[in-house]
Amino acid sequence: MVHSGLRSHCLLLAFLPAFHRRWAVDPARAVIRSGALLRLMWMALLAGAAGCAQWKTQPPAPAPNKGLPTASAQPDVVTLETVLVRIPSDAEGELARVWMASDESVLGIAQRRLLARNGLRAGLLIGEIPTLLRDQLQRTGSRQATDAMEGAGLAADVDNRMHRLQCRAGKRKELVVRRSLTAPLTVVGVSPDGSLVGDTFRQPRILFDLRATPMGGRQARIRLIPEIEHGDARQTFVASEVGIRPSLERPRRTWEALEIDAILREDQILMIGATLPPKALGKAFFTTITADKATEHVVLLVRLTATRIDELFAPEQLAQVKSLAER
Repeated sequence: MVHSGLRSHCLLLAFLPAFHRRWAVDPARAVIRSGALLRLMWMALLAGAAGCAQWKTQPPAPAPNKGLPTASAQPDVVTLETVLVRIPSDAEGELARVWMASDESVLGIAQRRLLARNGLRAGLLIGEIPTLLRDQLQRTGSRQATDAMEGAGLAADVDNRMHRLQCRAGKRKELVVRRSLTAPLTVVGVSPDGSLVGDTFRQPRILFDLRATPMGGRQARIRLIPEIEHGDARQTFVASEVGIRPSLERPRRTWEALEIDAILREDQILMIGATLPPKALGKAFFTTITADKATEHVVLLVRLTATRIDELFAPEQLAQVKSLAER
């Protein structure tokens, strides 16, 4: 398991000098190839960051053919990869430079201002993965291979292992940022009308309501709404396509006005985190206390891996998926 992560890192480091030589000889070709480099770096880093979470097993024996039809993958599925990167508090200056190099215009000006007042920000990574994030992902891969707590994702209330999500168009996926905290959490924010609002949450679990919708042309719309689940579970009734069923659920506080709504192309990476210094909702979501009692910044990376709908060959299917996602 250790050797797998090291091979990924060595492949990445061996590739970088070649890229820089190409840049010196022909800058135009280097720029064109930067997207391919970003994809290679992401795959190499996350292969290492996955660490011992990847089990090596013998492939199962092929099942006997009983004449039943093979289920095909749903065409409205969007595949995302997510990882939470923990960054030491003394690297705040480097993190600020990462944000300056990102493209925050992926969101409108009014929404960026509202998010900033509540301590949140989002942007696209441009060109190479920043050195700070690359180094932290490499360290994570090494620690997960040698440290049992890191390998199990228990070294902090943030699980920094990579996750792959299969999202049906417009359907809710829970993207957990921080697991249930033992201490009460007080959050003060700013509403769209400028008034201060706040609340204290008991046993909070911090997450995003994540929804993805394919847009055609190898693009998808990614929407994330911050939520805090808290308190004691209560019995409620949930309506679904097959009827109404009882369910034990905890209350949720949802900040719909702080939705992050962005269009990503395949292999683009959306970065979400807190303003610097952290405050309000951003501080609640994107700071963590480790098992060693150290405070760290947290950055969420979301990469669009694949969509299945082609608007050129199946325009009616794309229109149907978009309609279903809006219901």
